[in-house]
Amino acid sequence: MSAQQQDIPVLKTGSQLRQPLSPDGIPASVLVIDDNPSKLKALVAIISRMGLDVTTASSGREALRLLLKQDFAVILLDVKMPVMDGFETATLIHGRPRSAHTPIIFITAEADSDSDRFHGYTMGAVDYIFSPIMPEVLCAKVRVFVDLFYLQRKLILQTDELRQSKQLLHQLASHQEWIKEEERKRIAREIHDELGQNLLALRIDASMLHARTGTMHPKLNEKAQYALNQIDATIKSVRAIINDLRPPVLDLGLQAAIEWQIEEFRRRCGIACDIVVENEDFDSGLDEKSATALFRILQESLTNVMRHAKATQVQVELNRNAVCLYMRITDNGIGLNQDVGKKGKTFGLQGIKERIRMLDGELKIDSAPRKGTSLTISIPLS
Repeated sequence: MSAQQQDIPVLKTGSQLRQPLSPDGIPASVLVIDDNPSKLKALVAIISRMGLDVTTASSGREALRLLLKQDFAVILLDVKMPVMDGFETATLIHGRPRSAHTPIIFITAEADSDSDRFHGYTMGAVDYIFSPIMPEVLCAKVRVFVDLFYLQRKLILQTDELRQSKQLLHQLASHQEWIKEEERKRIAREIHDELGQNLLALRIDASMLHARTGTMHPKLNEKAQYALNQIDATIKSVRAIINDLRPPVLDLGLQAAIEWQIEEFRRRCGIACDIVVENEDFDSGLDEKSATALFRILQESLTNVMRHAKATQVQVELNRNAVCLYMRITDNGIGLNQDVGKKGKTFGLQGIKERIRMLDGELKIDSAPRKGTSLTISIPLS
C-alpha cells in the first residue's frame, strides 16, 4: 500500500455522523478533484456515507467542464496537481459567474505556515483539510457547507411557494372582480327589465287616474298626483341604483361611458372637469373586461379627487397608439399625501393599482404638494 493511500484511513463503522437533511429529498452534489485515483476513491467512500451525490474529477480542466453542467454544494480540491494546480483551478472556478460563490475546501499536507494558508484563502478557499485526513473532520466540514446549501435551497423553495401563492391570489382577485362585474351587470339588467317595467306600468295607470279625476274628484286627483310623484322618485332611485351597479352607457363604448361619468361628476361635485380625446377611435377594439376595468379606475380616481384632493379643476385625457391605450387624470389639488397607502384603511389607490395589474398595465403618479396630482394609466392592446 502506498504512502498516499495510508494517509486516508477507513471510516469507522462505529462513527455516528448526522446526515444533512435535504428540504426536497434531492441530495446535494459534492465535487471531489484529485489526480490520485486511490485518494479519490477513499474520499468518495467517506462522503457517500453522508447520503450525498458525489462527482469526481481527476484534473482542473475536467472539473471546469463539470461546473458548466452542474451546481455543487461544496468542492473538495487537491492543491498539488500537475498541469493545473489547486490554486489555479480555484481561481478559474470562482472566475465563472455560475460557480463564483461555490465554497472550496483545499486538501493538502503542506500548508503548515500561516502564509501558506493565507495564500490559499486568497485563491478562493473557505477551509482547509490536512493529511492525514480524519473522516469525522472531513464529514463535519462538508456537512457545514451542505447545510448552508440546503438552507439556501429551502429559502428558494419557500420563495417559489410564496410567488406561486401570490400569483394564485392575484388570479383569484382578478376572477372575483370579473365575477362581481358580471353579477352587477345581471342585477342591473334584472332591475331595469323587471322593476323598471312594473314601475312604468304603474305610472301609466296613475297618470290615467290623475287625468280622469281632475275636476270630478279633487281629493282623489290630489292622491293620484302624490302617487305620481312617488313613482317618479322611485324611478329616479332605480335609475341611480342601475347606474351605480353598471351604467347602461357602457354598452355604447368606453368613451361614451367616460363622458357620461365626467358629466355626472360635474353635476354632483360642482368641480370643473374637462375631457380631451386625442383619437376618435380611442376605444376601438377594446374588450369588455378592459373597458369595464378602465371605467372603474376612472370612477375611483374621481372619487379620490372629490374626497381628498380639494381640487377646483380636473382634466381627463384619452389617447392611444398601435400598442397601448392611455388615460391621464390630472387635478390641481393639494397633491398626493406621501403617507397614502401606508394607512391600513386607505384602499382607493391600491384598488386602482390592482385593477391596472389585472390588465398587465402600468401606473405612473406625478404629484407635488399644492401642485396637484396626475395619474397616467397605460394598458397594452392585445
